[in-house]
Amino acid sequence: DYFSHLYTPGQTAWEYQWNFEDLPSGEYTFEVWAADSDFCIDWPDGCNVESRTLTIENDNTPPFVTVDAYDAENKLVIDGGILRADENTYLQGGALDNDGQVTRVEVQILDLASGILMSDEEIIVTQFLANGGWQAIWDTSDYIHDQQYEITVRAYDGEDYSEEVTRRVRIDNPIDKENNAPAFNGLDWPQTLTIFCDKYSNSIDRCGAGESIDLAAFFSDADVDSTLLIYDVFDDPATFEDDDYPAYITINARGVATYNPMDGMAQTTTEISEWSLEQVMFEAQDEYGSVAYSFRVNFLVRAVEFDVQKDSNEAFLDTGMPASFSGTGLPGSTVTVRTDAGGLRLNSTRVLSDGTWSMDVTINQLNSESVTSVYFEMDGQKGNDMYELTPKAAAEGGLSMIWIIVGALLAVVVLAGVVLTFFVEYEEFEEEAMAAEAEVEADPYAWAKKSAVEIPAEQAAAPTPAAAGNAQHPGWLWDAESNQWVADPNYVPPTE
Repeated sequence: DYFSHLYTPGQTAWEYQWNFEDLPSGEYTFEVWAADSDFCIDWPDGCNVESRTLTIENDNTPPFVTVDAYDAENKLVIDGGILRADENTYLQGGALDNDGQVTRVEVQILDLASGILMSDEEIIVTQFLANGGWQAIWDTSDYIHDQQYEITVRAYDGEDYSEEVTRRVRIDNPIDKENNAPAFNGLDWPQTLTIFCDKYSNSIDRCGAGESIDLAAFFSDADVDSTLLIYDVFDDPATFEDDDYPAYITINARGVATYNPMDGMAQTTTEISEWSLEQVMFEAQDEYGSVAYSFRVNFLVRAVEFDVQKDSNEAFLDTGMPASFSGTGLPGSTVTVRTDAGGLRLNSTRVLSDGTWSMDVTINQLNSESVTSVYFEMDGQKGNDMYELTPKAAAEGGLSMIWIIVGALLAVVVLAGVVLTFFVEYEEFEEEAMAAEAEVEADPYAWAKKSAVEIPAEQAAAPTPAAAGNAQHPGWLWDAESNQWVADPNYVPPTE
């Protein structure tokens, strides 16, 4: 515990400087009051007290350090990269201390293959720039070719060490000192390659041909053609996750690396989600053992299933009006549309590299005037749904038949109306006839009354022609038709 009781003179304003350099870190509470000659001289009995609590961090802050490796041509070598052996390779970095000054930087080199610390290579740096920068020559001319070394650096401020910083490099020190090491150009290097595998297939080609990288297109060598380099899958000694990668990835003589899960990975597990390979690296080596390494790449394996959906909503097929379909499938596979009757092929397309496809069926491809049912298949795998395609002729024929049916129904309705009207009129006629018969029965001489010709009172009766053998004109007959007298052919004169 720390306690201090002190006085400082003051009037209406005052100040006090407190030196806490030798005090331990912690919280310190200050109580301040004003006193005069009579009151609160040693203790604030009855006086107003102001309190303040301060947190003091008085422990030493360790320094921090950085380091990078450079070749003799001042080229930065990334962590895990290749360093061409030379007397003038060097290390460079920075060392700073927030509450003091760095007094030295210590560098140690470890041979990872043997696990031996190269004590004779310990480097001590004591000269620093104003910004904390430092540099040290690191002679690697006698280091073992294609051997990996670990650089460990730490800084010291006179009280504490910084956290250690490590970097790894692989030494390129071929027998032929004039040999040019292979080089890697990662400008267009892919970060991820996606492989689609048919979810429900048991075929050996359910993943197509897998995915490939032409390594010769990314590596080069000033001494030989890149296709003559020796390519391999790099097994990083720092991790065990990539130990089996060389067994799953094949590299042909031209430097093309291919990963197809069906070549080996599928035999280890049936879960497609476990077929992916992450953080894969490749290496290229020339005849002298000089090596270059690629960036990392992920082989992502995805399960895909054959799917079909109709995108268009046409009423019928016509010129310039096809039926449009799309879906998913295995990249590189052939999707075919066939008629349900006979299995005739109408059209086909290939699944794109992203696992999608699209297709149109035109009226010319359908080549039919009737409604046709079709189905889709991918490399013999038949889709679940059936689709009906209607050509224009079938649509119009169906419409004409509808109008014929409607017309026939209208004709039936009209005919029924006519017949109904006939029966109504016929019933009225029957009623009138029956009434007339009843009247005849009531007056038996009505027929005579009906047939009699009424002669108007003021009109004189027409003269009645003389009967045959008229006494006034014996031997003559009146012909009413010619309105004259004609000879009676049956007349016989009387005898005297």
